[in-house]
Parts: sequence; C-alpha cells; structure tokens
Amino acid sequence: MSSLRPVIILTGASRGLGLAVLRLLLSTHGARVATLSRSYPAELKAVSEEFGEDRVLVVQGDVGKPEDNEAVVRRTMDRWGRLDGLVMNAGSLDPVGKLADVPIAQLIPSVQINLLSALYLLQPALPHLRRKSADGQGGLGRVVMAKAGMNSLCRTLAAEEAEEGVITWSVRPGLVDTSMQEAIRTRGPGIMSDKDMVKFQNAFENGELLAPEVPGAVIAALAVAGPKELSGEYLNWADERLQNLS
Repeated sequence: MSSLRPVIILTGASRGLGLAVLRLLLSTHGARVATLSRSYPAELKAVSEEFGEDRVLVVQGDVGKPEDNEAVVRRTMDRWGRLDGLVMNAGSLDPVGKLADVPIAQLIPSVQINLLSALYLLQPALPHLRRKSADGQGGLGRVVMAKAGMNSLCRTLAAEEAEEGVITWSVRPGLVDTSMQEAIRTRGPGIMSDKDMVKFQNAFENGELLAPEVPGAVIAALAVAGPKELSGEYLNWADERLQNLS
C-alpha cells in the first residue's frame, strides 16, 4: 500500500460481521471503503454520515448480479481512481432445508450469492488490483474471502495472480454473534442434525459466540496489510500468525 488511504470494496456491509469490518477499516486503518449490499439500514447510514462521502461510498445492489458488481467497481474508480483490496463478506443462509427437499430454483440464488458473487466482483476488479510494474516492483492488491466455500477459489486466484501482485486469503471467522446465528437457532431444528443444533445452542447459551469486531479486526487488517507469504491459505481468524496484524 502507498501512503495514500487504501481503497477497499466490501460486500455485505449492512450488518453483522461486514458492518464491524467497515467500521474497523475506517477507524483503525484509515481506509476509504465502497460497500455493496441490498439494504441501506440505519446502522450503515450512520457510519456513512459519520465518515462522509470522501471516506464511504454506499452502493445498493445485489452481489448475485454481475452488473451490480461491475457498478461498484466502476463507481469506486470514478470516486477515488484506485482500488487496493476486496473483502468478500456477503452471504445468505437461505434456503434453509435439506438438499433433497429444496427446489433447484430456490438453490440458484444461494449459489449466486455465496459463490458466484466472488467471481462477479473479481473479474471487473482484478485489472485494478494488479500491481506489477515494469521493473517487477509495486504494491499488492489484496483479496479477503470471509465466508465458507471459497477455499478452492482462493488457492486458484493466489496461484494465477501471484506474478500480477494480487494476494488472497480465505478466512474462517468462527461462530460470530450475528443475525445469521439467530436464524440458525430458530430455523435449524428439524432440518439440521441434533448434534449441530446442540453445538450452536450451547455456544449461544455459554456466551461463546464472538463479537463481530473480534474476527472483523483480523479481516480488516488482512485487507490493508495481509502478509504475502500466507497468500492462498485458508486461515482461522485466531491463527497465531495473524495476531500481530490486528
């Protein structure tokens, strides 16, 4: 990163872990952040107003649509003229049900949001993240995938883009105290196994769920200063190699 404020695109910033990462990027790392999410709740509006238009660009759209991902990249470049990193945090729990019982038509939006959305954002963003200069020197474009199902994509991207100055990590954030955990506890019985339901319920009742800011601090730090030597790895948020970052 240069001495200029880093510019990050963050998906799923309207609540929970994404909102915590947004606050940390702005307050701890001095970043300028463009967000992409379907909703614009009061919490996100408050952060946007607190830091102002020079620091926050809120784009309403669906990460499951290629054109909305293209729009956030285009508007980011129009606003700040650079792009230093991506944090892919958007995800959806729906549809809740067993694979044998859920109609394919209901699974397609989930696949678009939880997997294809990463490709929808990567393709328009990669040309701006590539940093290799004529002499082989330059900064690094950083990509953080903060959700399950991205491990293979993370490894592939790290291998393909290493010489272009793009580094990437997939992060396991742990059990985080968000609305998604609440949905699992209320909608999971009868669908998830008894063993899994006991695990999630006990974590809640025993106060073991993580505040979003805890793994969020690691994710935000990776987005602006993640180590090149760990590129392509699937990392637990509590990995001791990451603790000095946050």
